[in-house]
Amino acid sequence: MKGIILAGGYARRLWPITLDRPKPLLPVVGKPILDYIMERYPLAEPPILSTNRRFAADFSAWAKSRGHRIDLVVEETRREEEKLGSIGALAWLIDSLKLEEDLLVIGGDNLLLFDLAAFVKSFRGETLVALYDLGDPETARRRYGVAVVEGDRVVEFQEKPDRPRSSLASTACYIFPQRVLPLFRRFLEEAEQGKDAPGYFLSWLLSRKTVRAFVFKEGWFDIGGREAYIAANLHFTGGKPWVHPGARVMDSRIDRSVILGPCTIEGSVLRECVVDAEAELAGVELERTLVGRG
Repeated sequence: MKGIILAGGYARRLWPITLDRPKPLLPVVGKPILDYIMERYPLAEPPILSTNRRFAADFSAWAKSRGHRIDLVVEETRREEEKLGSIGALAWLIDSLKLEEDLLVIGGDNLLLFDLAAFVKSFRGETLVALYDLGDPETARRRYGVAVVEGDRVVEFQEKPDRPRSSLASTACYIFPQRVLPLFRRFLEEAEQGKDAPGYFLSWLLSRKTVRAFVFKEGWFDIGGREAYIAANLHFTGGKPWVHPGARVMDSRIDRSVILGPCTIEGSVLRECVVDAEAELAGVELERTLVGRG
């Protein structure tokens, strides 16, 4: 089995904090998202990390500085309009690297809190998708793709539905068996939509192959926008404030907030906020806000 971490996006929904750095390297309580993935990475061989030309140097520097072994593979794209999308990137990797083995695929912007080794151990030769139980189908409405399951078999996928039929959110964590790999290129040739949404590929795949479910409840954060990024940071503080040692905080109240790097905060009140490095705040009162640099 070979592992792939997808990190080729441009994260427009998180601009401006992702204008000059890739989303998988955003810090969560002082540690890049990718570090959390690598700490749980279950395979002996290093993963392929697929990214774009714009951010390739960032990932190379990260791997070297953190001591992570990766095989960096670079798409020749530099902006949002050129990106291959997750399914396009997988098809390109399969073709260009001539991959012919089972693939563990993880989205580089997903914080997965379950045991990835147990996920791999549960693989039985059929496509396997990790599903997070939200508890209430309404939580998924227009936000997440969901899977309807019977036993451990997926019978339907809904992509961000208005009326979810399940509370099982589809995460960006899959195992695709070798015999499914040629179908990625076929899907791209046949599909009219969904080339950047794995849910559409999985829906298409259901009529051709069996898809199995791995359901977990330990926790999951899909860092797609500001709210999810704030929630992930607050989760790892355990309800307490976390302040980078290089931050200068004067005459301020920091309540359940995360200060990610050296910055200046004076005469302010922050509640459930995330403040980036190099930010300067004075005389403000903020709640559930992401503060960028400057």
